[in-house]
Amino acid sequence: MKKLGKTLLLVVALVFSVAGFSQTIECKYTHVKQIKASGKTTNMAGTMTFVSPDKLTMNYTDPAGDYFIIDGKNVKINMGGKKHNVNADKVARVRTQTNTLLNCIKGNYEQAAIDNKTDTEIKEEGGNKIVTLTAKKKSPKGYARIVLTYGKADNMLHHMVLEEFGGVVNTYTLSDIITK
Repeated sequence: MKKLGKTLLLVVALVFSVAGFSQTIECKYTHVKQIKASGKTTNMAGTMTFVSPDKLTMNYTDPAGDYFIIDGKNVKINMGGKKHNVNADKVARVRTQTNTLLNCIKGNYEQAAIDNKTDTEIKEEGGNKIVTLTAKKKSPKGYARIVLTYGKADNMLHHMVLEEFGGVVNTYTLSDIITK
């Protein structure tokens, strides 16, 4: 019986690896933050590690020392020297935004659409699958619009635009992606 269990685990692991499932994703990223009202644009960069299903570490190298960390329900942020520790279970907006980020990275845009109450549009362009999620109505918890670009060859997220209702647009471009 133990041999059958080990064989089954091996088959499951093989299926997940063939399907492109990965326990860990590491990459470099650039982050451009635009504030529409003021016209201000901030360019940032760093390294990201995602460990499925709910751990994400974004360490900024520019500006050095900033970070954004999701560890299950705990969210730790240091941006511009302002540090915050938040329990996402207790703050609905943080819960929705962290779940959205994790689901987009995992390729589970269907759940991100449900969480943000959006319409979904999918199109193929070149070697990419582009998913656009547009809010049906304004919500203080979710995003107004999310645009995700997944590589068709690797099923990995390469580009993500998160537009908030208040006019802040965060654009992430992922590069040098390594899966483990």
